[in-house]
Amino acid sequence: MCFSASASFAASAALATSGYAISKLPKEDNEKHLSLIPWIFSAHQFIEGVLWLNHAGLCSDHYKSSAIYAYSFIAYILWPVYIPFTVYKLESHTYRKWTILLCQAIGIYVSLACLISILQNPVGVTIASQSLSYSIRTPEFITAPYFISVSLPFLISSKRRLVLFGGGLTLSCVAAALMATSSTFPSVWCFYAAVLSASLYLYFKTSGSLNRQVIHEVNWGSR
Repeated sequence: MCFSASASFAASAALATSGYAISKLPKEDNEKHLSLIPWIFSAHQFIEGVLWLNHAGLCSDHYKSSAIYAYSFIAYILWPVYIPFTVYKLESHTYRKWTILLCQAIGIYVSLACLISILQNPVGVTIASQSLSYSIRTPEFITAPYFISVSLPFLISSKRRLVLFGGGLTLSCVAAALMATSSTFPSVWCFYAAVLSASLYLYFKTSGSLNRQVIHEVNWGSR
C-alpha cells in the first residue's frame, strides 16, 4: 500500500486481531472459509511491509524475491479462485449458486492466466507515487474478469450483509482507481480491501446473535 511499512504492518496487526476475534465466535461449517479472509489479508499486508523495509534497506534482499512472489500469488492467483468458492459455500439459492459458479470459472481463468504470466516473466517491485508498484505482465483485458470474480459473488449473494461487503469492495476499487496509477493500483486496492475485510467481524457477530435468537425462539416455542 501507499505511505509506509508502518501502514502495512498496522493493517496486518489489525486484521490478525479481527481474525482472532472471529475465530472465537460461533459459526457454521460453511462459514469457515469466509472467516479466514482477514487472516489471509493480514499475511498479505505483512508481506508488503517486508517489501517496504527492503526498499528502505532495513531487510535483506534474500527475502525480497520470496516476498514479491508470495504477494503476487495471493493478489493475482488466490483471490480470484478463493472468493467465489467461499461465497458459493454460503449460498442456498440454486440460481445464485449457478451464477457464482460462473464467477468461479472466470476466476479460474484469471488465476491460470496470471500464474502462467508470472512464471514466464520476471516480477519486480519499485516505488511510484508513494506506493509500491508491481511489474507484473498480466494478460490484456484481465482487469474486468478479475473484479467480476472477486466482487460479483458477494453482490449477488442472498445474504444482505455479504452484499454490503461486496458493495464496499466495489467502492474501494473505485477509490483506488482514483488515487493510483495502473501499476500501483493492485497495492492500493488490496490495502483498502484488506482494511474492509476487518468488518467481517460484524458479519459473524450479528450472525451468531441471530442464530442464538432463533434457537431461543425454537426452544421457547417447544415448551
